Amino acid sequence: MLMSKKLIYDIPLTKIAIRKGIKLPVELNNDLAYLCGVFAGDGSISIEKRNNQYKYYLTYTGNALDEKEFYHEIIAPRLRNVFGIEPKVKHNKRDNTYVSRINSKPIILFLTEIIGLPKGKKYDFLKIPELFLREESLVINFIRGLFDTDGCISFKKRDKPFPYYPVICLSSKSRKFLLQIAIFLKEMGFKFSKVYTYRVNDVRFKLGYNIISRIELSGHNNLKLWRDKVDFFSPKHLLKIKKYWKIAEGRLPYLC
Repeated sequence: MLMSKKLIYDIPLTKIAIRKGIKLPVELNNDLAYLCGVFAGDGSISIEKRNNQYKYYLTYTGNALDEKEFYHEIIAPRLRNVFGIEPKVKHNKRDNTYVSRINSKPIILFLTEIIGLPKGKKYDFLKIPELFLREESLVINFIRGLFDTDGCISFKKRDKPFPYYPVICLSSKSRKFLLQIAIFLKEMGFKFSKVYTYRVNDVRFKLGYNIISRIELSGHNNLKLWRDKVDFFSPKHLLKIKKYWKIAEGRLPYLC
């Protein structure tokens, strides 16, 4: 039997939050789970002390080249639905990113204390929130939000002169987190070899490199299962599938 989706907690809304029309969820739902997946991927939560006062921030950062549509059509409507908020968006031309920042103590306390999202340096503490493990659809939506932001899909040529072989992948600094995701995907029927780790040269780090873990779901059977059970919301991912699947479908009879 599934546990109740109702949430019981005591986080008062501040006067500023009430004035802004901010609300907090009273039950678990798929939009909330999806947003938490997005935040686990391309989000960060910070609590900063300034002039003896604490500031509570949730920041989402995406690529301005191909994620503007994703933010306005997918993320923003869910932020309105779940939290009643319309955050301002800034185009940072220096690194060509699309940045949205929410400054709200109630929302941050809800996400960290009730849902369990990590604040500060998140990679040592990332996990599928335990509350979402109550129901498969909540975990699926969390994973969808994660893959929409930190995941990607590509089509490889392999032994043919055209890209036809799909590979869905997810990379993270947290091997433990990816192992948890991998176990859940395996239970859903996905086939992949293992979570593997590799080194990426990066001068921003003291050692001159960073260690990244990665999982890959390769092949048409995995893609079909993904479209059936998880799928993407990200327009850039869906456009790539539409483009290359059409190429493969026209040239590989066994896909028809």
